[in-house]
Amino acid sequence: MREELLQTLRLAVPLVLAELGWMAMGVVDTMFVGRVGAEAIGAVGLGTMVFYGIAICAAGVLLGLDTLVAQAFGAGDRQDYHRSLVAGVGMAVLMIPAVMGLVWTLERMLPQMGVNNEVVLATRPYLHALIWSTPPLLIYFALRRYLQALHIVRPVMITLVTANLVNLAGNWVLVLGHLGAPKLGAEGAGWATCLSRIYMAGALIFVLWRRDPEIFHIAWRPDTKRMWTLFKLGAPAAAQMAVEIGVFATVTVLVSRLNATALAGHQIALTTVSTTFMMPLGISSAAAVRVGFELGRGDKHAAARAGWTALALGAAVMSAAAIVLLAVPEAIARVFTPDV
Repeated sequence: MREELLQTLRLAVPLVLAELGWMAMGVVDTMFVGRVGAEAIGAVGLGTMVFYGIAICAAGVLLGLDTLVAQAFGAGDRQDYHRSLVAGVGMAVLMIPAVMGLVWTLERMLPQMGVNNEVVLATRPYLHALIWSTPPLLIYFALRRYLQALHIVRPVMITLVTANLVNLAGNWVLVLGHLGAPKLGAEGAGWATCLSRIYMAGALIFVLWRRDPEIFHIAWRPDTKRMWTLFKLGAPAAAQMAVEIGVFATVTVLVSRLNATALAGHQIALTTVSTTFMMPLGISSAAAVRVGFELGRGDKHAAARAGWTALALGAAVMSAAAIVLLAVPEAIARVFTPDV
């Protein structure tokens, strides 16, 4: 168990940091627009929930890549995990128009949902910018799952950390209007996020090229059979995410019917607890890779040990997070806004 814990930690720590880096983008957006006003915080909160409610479900379909690639990697079948990458990228491309279309439809329906008019006016420009980040985001998801299944996790972490710097600079310029740029408020946060996601996809394509140049010379014809296998593996996870995110989205819409201040407070609370959730999410990714790898090697006992070790680690981490939230709630809130 001690050796398995060390193996899991070697994978999980960079992935947890990557997930926290992913969440940090939303935190940075909220902190910057918090200097603009409550309407801007509410717009980022509502817009993010609408977008992620759909995009994360699409990303859930790609979770099956962890299993397919890790098993092929454990078995030493290079050609097989290359085929899985092709299927993953094909699935991502297939889902891009669906995600963009659904986000666009929901954005048009916000007034019919009873959302406060001031919040709608601030949310629409933010979503219009954010929707263009869909193609690089889904391509990034596919490449990331492939790389981490091959135990290549440090580049994923570095990509997320540096993407936060891109997002930070974009917010400073576009939200607050520096370097001669217009002061766009919430819309500027959307464009900053879009630029950072283009960078993320480009960075992982570069990593893939450096690590395995052969990948660009394989046949990139769609493998419908493998795409269907990937879908069957990822669909249950996507459905679970849809239910979970759907609950948060519903509450966010209900709060948005009150006023901008209430929505801003809800956004701060939701951002905080979502940040803690990134830790077990990263651990779960490491668990999927470890279990899949051991199954590929044909060692079912080692696979079971990897799964139970990850469950214990996740429980310990979230217990520590709960203690922090109970101990210093006001200090956490002041990170986002001085109005506490």
